[in-house]
Amino acid sequence: MKYFFLLYLLSCGVCQASAQNITPKDSLQILSVINDWNKAWQTKDYILAAKGYSEEARFTNAFGDKRIGKSEVETLLKEVFALPFVMAGSSETTNHTYQVLNSTNTIIHTSVIRKGQKMPDGSVLPDRQTTHMRVFQKKGDSWEIMGHLISDARDKQLIKH
Repeated sequence: MKYFFLLYLLSCGVCQASAQNITPKDSLQILSVINDWNKAWQTKDYILAAKGYSEEARFTNAFGDKRIGKSEVETLLKEVFALPFVMAGSSETTNHTYQVLNSTNTIIHTSVIRKGQKMPDGSVLPDRQTTHMRVFQKKGDSWEIMGHLISDARDKQLIKH
């Protein structure tokens, strides 16, 4: 277990984990799904981004767009990834925190800083700090996202939502 956490710390920057009752293999599978999401944002691959979602998944992005199911998430991300102003900039994961509910249900809180994103008029947004709360459920030998809520913390004095 200690070996896994060392690898985990090296792979995602700053990470925290509570006492876990899931295996290192399970933790790596969960992290792989999150890494697919991160890679998809870099490569604009909406299919890869939606790959880890279940058919029953509930998704809400930082702007309140809600979708249910893997195919609806994929459709929304296809639209989002086609918007050049949204895709401008880069994201940096700063923290993952595990909240293990039981051996088949885990919540992962991920903190992300989004830099250089633009508004539709081309002006650059100040850095955005988002939090991704993903509920993972183990189905058979793999983990799927059952819920994904993205929050967005911006300075309300500088940017109107």
